Amino acid sequence: EIDPHADVMALHLQKRGVKAVRFHPQSLGRPDTLSCEFGPRGQLNWRLEGAYGVLKDREVGSVWYRRPLFALDPELSPEEAQFAQTESREAVLGLFRLTEAFWVNRPDAIRVAESKPLQLKLAQQLGFRVPHTLLTNDPVRFQEFYEKCNGAVIFKVMTQGALGGSEGKGVYTSLVTSWHLRNFEAIRRAPCLFQEHIPKAVDLRITVIGEKIFPVEIHSQDHRQSVVDWRKGNTARLKHAAHQLPPKIEAQCFELLRSLKLVYGAIDLILTPQGEYVFLEINPSGQFAWIETLIKLPLIDTLADLLQSHT
Repeated sequence: EIDPHADVMALHLQKRGVKAVRFHPQSLGRPDTLSCEFGPRGQLNWRLEGAYGVLKDREVGSVWYRRPLFALDPELSPEEAQFAQTESREAVLGLFRLTEAFWVNRPDAIRVAESKPLQLKLAQQLGFRVPHTLLTNDPVRFQEFYEKCNGAVIFKVMTQGALGGSEGKGVYTSLVTSWHLRNFEAIRRAPCLFQEHIPKAVDLRITVIGEKIFPVEIHSQDHRQSVVDWRKGNTARLKHAAHQLPPKIEAQCFELLRSLKLVYGAIDLILTPQGEYVFLEINPSGQFAWIETLIKLPLIDTLADLLQSHT
């Protein structure tokens, strides 16, 4: 599994002299092993064994949970491989739930926090302005929404949004066009998330790590490709700058993480030309290494401090 963020953190912890183990769930059975035993007198012991040696439950102080993959076994039939993958996922997640350690973040908390409808509801309750939003597979409701927004509507996915498996292309936030309108009946096949298109002065990526917050401006409007979705452009070419949030917005960001039982999160906001802050979403496993590279914020150090403080 390729994960540059995990690579950087592993090297960073190694330089600090912190003992860290990197476990890849996709290696389970090839050749890693997992065991979890419940004894007749209330005993509970688990262990993982692989190239890193043997890891036991009582040795774990903190865990950074990234974006693990569970691989299909090519030696099995498609049906058998799918069954084995599902069982492996349940076993690993079950073991993780037993682990009395500090998590960034707990897998179950991540799964809940990834829900876009839940994010919007909590953001509203906390006082954020959120875009006028419609989740539907009803073409009639979509047409009504499109007219309410005077034709300025974007479509966004509710997941990571890849088509075609590992070789597929990402699905970016996009403006609804005349082509989409000609084919709008297709939304019957799967509910779609639509929002009013809000003009931006800049995008904001707010990285929250424990009790520290790092707001960054992304000047997405400087390049045509990144106007609607800054990820679509060449991110390294976009101007980035540290940003000072109003105390109220900062407090809302921290409270959003607490509401979702997260200690780490990457929040996306819009700053409008009129100076208003608009909530878009929170990613509980959001990327951040490029920000440190471009404007030298101590994100790796801050996260490493948080992990090390619980070892």
